[in-house]
Amino acid sequence: MNYIQTGEIVAVHGIRGEVKVYPWADYPEFLEEFDTFFIQANKMHYKAMYAEEVRCHKNMVLIKFEGIDTVEQAREFIGKVIYLDRDEIELEEGTYFIEDLIGCAVINDETDAVLGTVKDVNNFGASDVYTIVDANEKEFMFPAVDEFLVSTDIDKKEIRIKVIEGMFSED
Repeated sequence: MNYIQTGEIVAVHGIRGEVKVYPWADYPEFLEEFDTFFIQANKMHYKAMYAEEVRCHKNMVLIKFEGIDTVEQAREFIGKVIYLDRDEIELEEGTYFIEDLIGCAVINDETDAVLGTVKDVNNFGASDVYTIVDANEKEFMFPAVDEFLVSTDIDKKEIRIKVIEGMFSED
């Protein structure tokens, strides 16, 4: 299986053994679609955790795992990252896993010049923002909006963009 990080258990919730998960997804409701999660047992092995209930509460996700019935049992999972089986996730057209975007070459579509590589992806509310690092280790913030994104090819590990004046200047 191919696992993808999807959130972190940050606290217990209530007295039934529920855990509170900070989701690493565009919207927390995404995790409600799944009933099997994985927790890394060691470097090579993941333990399947079956959910009896998954629900959103504010901007968090509450999960009640089978066999975890007390606060004490649930507390042992605080700080653990939860994973999903990547093959079970269907993304909408034009959406990508952040881990697939990181390391992609960013190319000026007009000149074919490589501007740098994607170092990180954040969302500050309006849209995703790619942190691009160039050959000189200079970082640039790029708004990942349709106006500037020409194409994304995960297989080729390249993102072609429309560059406007000042976008990659030092000023």
